[in-house]
Amino acid sequence: MLAPFPLSPPRLGDYAAHAERRARAQTCAAEAPIVSVVTVCLNAEKTLRRTIESVQAQSFESIEHIIVDGGSGDGTLDIVRGLARPQDFWITEKDAGISDAFNKGVALARGRYVQILNADDWLSLGQIEYAVSVLEQSGADFAFGDLVFYEGENPVFRYMGDPHYARAIHRRCPSIGHPTVLATRAAFERVGLFDLQYRNAMDYDWLLRLHRAGGAGVYSSRIVGHMTHAGVSNRQFARTIDEVRRIAVAHGRNRVVAALEARARLFKTTAAQPLKRRLFPLYSLLRRAINRSFYPV
Repeated sequence: MLAPFPLSPPRLGDYAAHAERRARAQTCAAEAPIVSVVTVCLNAEKTLRRTIESVQAQSFESIEHIIVDGGSGDGTLDIVRGLARPQDFWITEKDAGISDAFNKGVALARGRYVQILNADDWLSLGQIEYAVSVLEQSGADFAFGDLVFYEGENPVFRYMGDPHYARAIHRRCPSIGHPTVLATRAAFERVGLFDLQYRNAMDYDWLLRLHRAGGAGVYSSRIVGHMTHAGVSNRQFARTIDEVRRIAVAHGRNRVVAALEARARLFKTTAAQPLKRRLFPLYSLLRRAINRSFYPV
């Protein structure tokens, strides 16, 4: 029988063993970095090199890269061993899902700011440096921007971040691309880590908790992240939509209204799949007409 999820999202203290593990590591003898990039992975040998190289190509020098591997059996760890720098840190062990792996990474991180970057995501040149400047000038809890989606090596559309996300966050996941978000460590200390019961929409739950606690994000179109369109939340869109519904209800959304909204999103997304595969130009035209955040590339 599976152990029940905790009644509330975990806190950093719940991962104290990981923080202590990092504190004992030799790399901690150096001064703490300003930014920690956290990447979780499992059998990611096809994409992880690009992710790591995008971190190491940043012009901002005070960056460490934390890699949390879930026990890969392919060549993932060979890539990590070959590319990890002295200031970086990595572990490999089984986890209780993506949220648990994220939480381990945040607990291991020493930076003032935390960027979560999955193993099929990558950064633009200068992305970290500019996001840090946005946070330090604005005093916001997180900065975010636009996200470019790829099919294979080809960019297919750009999803613009929503500077007015607060208007919709109580009922749906707004346009805040996870690979573009640079958050303060203080925000994690304030509202806790990612909820283990969510496997696809944990970022929405975390952002909504932060919003309800008075936290704020700031948007800049100069922050641009990149990701493949084959990520878990896109492949498992039905589960993602259902988790968004559950999260909204857990934070006060009317159950009936949330269920109707989720059903409408599921119908729209399911109906769009054949059109997307067979007539992408028409799909792009229709989606752009419906969603102004969507820009075909």
